[in-house]
Amino acid sequence: MSYKLAVVARSDLGLSAGKLAAQVGHAVHDAVTGASKKTLEAWEEDGSMIIVLQVDSEQALAQLEKAAQKKGVKSHDCRDEGLTEVEDDTWTALAVGPELSSKVDAVTGKLELYRDDSALYEELKALRARAEAAE
Repeated sequence: MSYKLAVVARSDLGLSAGKLAAQVGHAVHDAVTGASKKTLEAWEEDGSMIIVLQVDSEQALAQLEKAAQKKGVKSHDCRDEGLTEVEDDTWTALAVGPELSSKVDAVTGKLELYRDDSALYEELKALRARAEAAE
């Protein structure tokens, strides 16, 4: 049986890479400290898989939280203190798990991996496409 922890972050906030990393870190911390000893040990023995997914709104996070509750999967919300980039109490991320991968997937399975939509990311994609076309 495989275990994982999914962190779902809001892409609509336009967080800097550092701020996003901090929010994901807070979400992971909350999920790990809130997990049962048995689940935590199983997740660690299985490699401590963490994936970062994206949604585009607070409403989408709320829907995922409700879905997790309905399916009996632990989730932990991450809200920012508003000291730097966003307003106080902005819901930035939701951790789902750690739990059996199948249970996490039942909640998050249709979401996309978090991607940086910055101009640099788009430029890198274009460069890769040109390089592949030249081969």
